[in-house]
Amino acid sequence: MAKRPVTRIDPRKELSPYLNHEFNQQRNSRKSKAKISASLSSLQAERRRSLRRRLGLIMTVSILMIAGLGFYVSPLPNISTVKVTGASDLPTKGIVRTSKIKASDKVFDYIFQQKDLSQKLAKKYPEIQSAQAHLGHVNQLILQVNERPTVGYLKDGDVYRKILNNGKIGSQSVNWTKVDHEKPIFVGYNKSATLKEDLKLFDSLPESFRKQVKLLSGNTRRDSQIILVMKDDNVVIGNTVTLKDKINDYNQIRLKAGKHSLIDLEIGAFSRPLTSSEKKAYGIS
Repeated sequence: MAKRPVTRIDPRKELSPYLNHEFNQQRNSRKSKAKISASLSSLQAERRRSLRRRLGLIMTVSILMIAGLGFYVSPLPNISTVKVTGASDLPTKGIVRTSKIKASDKVFDYIFQQKDLSQKLAKKYPEIQSAQAHLGHVNQLILQVNERPTVGYLKDGDVYRKILNNGKIGSQSVNWTKVDHEKPIFVGYNKSATLKEDLKLFDSLPESFRKQVKLLSGNTRRDSQIILVMKDDNVVIGNTVTLKDKINDYNQIRLKAGKHSLIDLEIGAFSRPLTSSEKKAYGIS
């Protein structure tokens, strides 16, 4: 019997694919573990940095709050001086007294109470429209007062009081030298109701006409009558109900009438020269 040929098998060669596969898997596993480890280390480092930032921020805010609180409770922010600006005809000491600002108060307390401060001062002084508190030096409070516009002056004996844009009368008296002569003067108004009515009518007239008026007289024969003394020394008499409609005729009549004339718009529309007694009554020389 013939012998079968013997085939030699190399075990290493047969096992090589398997061994190579196992080796590659182990190598890939080690790489994956290394990557995961590196990612975890990076994440932990980022968390530590974030924690340090948060702690730093908390410590900074805490230190600033403690320092601010320490400064607030110390005598340093206490008001030492008060400077009042913008109140041309109002008493500075009276404003400070009305505001109830004391030397023991804190500067910052009034900076955040602007509305209450304005209401308190306006109640005492109608001339004040608003007031703001500002920090001057470290412990100086600047009280900025904003006055209401003046639309005219009310003659009160030998002095004058401002008529404000809201119809109220100023609390302070001013001398003739401090009167703004571009504004009209209201003379002989003993009743506040009549003054308010005439002031309302005056405000409704054209601005070009209002600028020519230097005086309004409350010494009228009838409540419905209004008397205006012009800057050119003419006198206009009108009816409070119809004057606004007739005022357009004034310039045309004035040109024909000449100086020192009485222009009557109360019933019709005519003019005549002023008498000597009328000139004296209206202060025309």
